[in-house]
Amino acid sequence: MISYKKDNLQRHEVTVTEVDEVLNGTESIWLDLGTSPTGNDRLMFVGFTKSGRMLEVGVELIGDDEIVFHAMNAGKKYLTEFTNAQKRN
Repeated sequence: MISYKKDNLQRHEVTVTEVDEVLNGTESIWLDLGTSPTGNDRLMFVGFTKSGRMLEVGVELIGDDEIVFHAMNAGKKYLTEFTNAQKRN
């Protein structure tokens, strides 16, 4: 099951639909962020929405659940990671 920190999405004017498009995107990449302070694995997905907006989407894995804790326009660090991944493929 997936849930969303809606306050973060609202702050960055990102919709749940846009997050889902990045998480399910065939061109999206993911990066291991290590563990959260509570010991759960965290991943950062980077990819495009259907409208062409590039987002970075942080997901924390808690058992069988996924919590989107962060979503915003992709910053320079993740734009670079995405570009480098595309060059390797």
